[in-house]
Amino acid sequence: MEYVNIMEAARRCAVSDKTIRRAIRKGTLPARFPKANRCEIAVSDLEHFLPGQVQAAVESRIAALERRVEVLEQQVQRGLRRPEAAKPSRPSPRAELTTGPLPRHLVSLPAFAEKHNVAEHKVLAAITMGLLPVKCGEWTDQHGTLVTRALDTKGRQAFYQIYQGVAPFITCEQCPHEATSTPA
Repeated sequence: MEYVNIMEAARRCAVSDKTIRRAIRKGTLPARFPKANRCEIAVSDLEHFLPGQVQAAVESRIAALERRVEVLEQQVQRGLRRPEAAKPSRPSPRAELTTGPLPRHLVSLPAFAEKHNVAEHKVLAAITMGLLPVKCGEWTDQHGTLVTRALDTKGRQAFYQIYQGVAPFITCEQCPHEATSTPA
């Protein structure tokens, strides 16, 4: 019986050596290993790898892949044709202005801190630590004062939670600044 190495088998079958190696690993092409780094294939076993037969196997794999792609494309098209009402709707975030007059739902952070008798450096420390959510921009309040940091409802609630009961905190008429309260 005549044997050839992987490179010769690939040349005779007009395929790449990788194709031969894959077939050996899959067990579809018998091979023997007389030495640890030597692989031999019986010439009679190479009949399975004639160029036309390998080509047919590749073509069937391509056809299977094309069918899968077609199914996926149909699924995508069905998903795109789905009515808009079927999609879960999320409220779009309102574009918040960061310049101009101070919006009514915001309150100047320095004025709020002063009203509650909390030192500005303590407030800045809470912002730095991520405890106090603050809105940044360049607004002007009703007195024409430039406001660069402001609190919304969530910020006022957090401010109250952080500083209430810490001397010299002073409550105001809107304390405890719950979600239903109006800007102080």
